[in-house]
Amino acid sequence: MVYNYKKSERQKLDRRKFLKVSSIMSATPLFAKNDERLFFKFPKKPFEYYHKKSKNSKFKVMLIGGIHGNEPGAYKAADMLVNATLKKGELLIIPRSNFTSILADVRGYNGDMNRKFSAISKKDPDYYYVNLLKSAILDYKPDVVISMHDGYGFYIKNKRAWGQSIVIDEKKYKNFNLFSEANFVKNHANIYLKYKLGVNNTKTFSSHIHDEQKKALTGWCLENGVKAFCIEASKQLPSLKEKIRTHLVILREFFKLYDVEVAEMDAMIKHPEKFVSDIMPLVELEINGKKEKIFASKNIKVPKGSEIIVCNIKGSRGSFAIPMGVNLNWTSFHAKKLNITVKNDFEKKFNIKIWS
Repeated sequence: MVYNYKKSERQKLDRRKFLKVSSIMSATPLFAKNDERLFFKFPKKPFEYYHKKSKNSKFKVMLIGGIHGNEPGAYKAADMLVNATLKKGELLIIPRSNFTSILADVRGYNGDMNRKFSAISKKDPDYYYVNLLKSAILDYKPDVVISMHDGYGFYIKNKRAWGQSIVIDEKKYKNFNLFSEANFVKNHANIYLKYKLGVNNTKTFSSHIHDEQKKALTGWCLENGVKAFCIEASKQLPSLKEKIRTHLVILREFFKLYDVEVAEMDAMIKHPEKFVSDIMPLVELEINGKKEKIFASKNIKVPKGSEIIVCNIKGSRGSFAIPMGVNLNWTSFHAKKLNITVKNDFEKKFNIKIWS
């Protein structure tokens, strides 16, 4: 699927807010016009969001994956629901809220994004995406936000671990009875899970044990009047398939509480590997004004001073081309030569080597 989605497939954000956060993208470094090095230009990384609404809708549920880039169970599970058939309810799905970190396969390429929701500098490269995410929440006004993660260890065996848990900031926060919902989900999900869940109460606002959670997405949501939970599959589960399955089982129980029904949910839980999109990417380059399509590893020699523009990347959602050895926040730069890795999320597909 191409990144240019039809308007009907997206939840429209407030235009003034969107323009405000769009205007702070980092500027291109200046170079001499007669520079004999190669000039490269890459597209901005997309902020993908998908609005799904059935005819029978009572509640709005928002799913957010990929805040931490090295947690593929979370963002792959969210992504699978994009193409699913919604029989009841309403969903807003943001599978890859921190796409730069996903492509780098690290927790936070620019630091931990999940510590930037209460305050973030305009100079921070994550500012653009954090503010888009916050605007989406405030504009959409969901009944519940579910932040999806893969955490370390197994909570029921080690209370310092986060994996295999439903994380709540308090048992009760204002008029939100977080524990009763989390406990319902835990009890019903554990019927179907080999690796059992626990409910992890961080007591974010009533103690100082986890003050950092006040800066996190769920803490920010609660303080802004939006109910929020965090769900964590364990990073130590034996396979990516099992991590995805854990997320889907948890979501199925949350969906029961919010009158959401996904037609393919049981099938996805049974065989998640059949629903993971893995289309080989195709990269469209423009080299000195001439376009070329590349779908496999290739070496390209060009004249000195050439301009190489990465025009488009087609393939699965999550397909992108990244320059190796270059700051991934840059969209344009000069270099004598460059290796470009084409990826589907964390997985390398092929390489393009360009030199003069």
